[in-house]
Amino acid sequence: AYGAVFGVFLAQKVANKPLTIVGNGKQTRDFIHVTDVVAAMIKSIKCKKSGLAYNLGSGKETSIKYLANLVSYRKIHIPKRPGEPDRSKADIKNAMKDFKWKPKVSIDKGVEMLLRDLSIYNNAPVWTPKKIKKATKVWFKFLNTIQTA
Repeated sequence: AYGAVFGVFLAQKVANKPLTIVGNGKQTRDFIHVTDVVAAMIKSIKCKKSGLAYNLGSGKETSIKYLANLVSYRKIHIPKRPGEPDRSKADIKNAMKDFKWKPKVSIDKGVEMLLRDLSIYNNAPVWTPKKIKKATKVWFKFLNTIQTA
């Protein structure tokens, strides 16, 4: 119900709302720009190997707090969600080796490019702490029962 940090943050920015940071914002994710994904896919088509799975990402961890600072100065914190990972980072060694590929767009440059035109977020749903709490209530309850079992 509530997720995909870029979509959430950009819709909140367009609506002139504070960004909702889950927990302390120190959790990390591995973000990749769509142009890097496309470049990797094109190179994968030309690769002679088949039937293998590859991780794509930047190969770098970016904290949600850092991302939020790139998007807006207005932020609020909401409680950490049970079951949410603290860290996420793609192991891109095989894609780099087999495809002779590496990501080119940094998180800073990618966010700068996104912020140039936010019009596609004009009608996006805007999550507020109250809406997030309501949308994730059942999820939290379910995850809490799993963790205590």
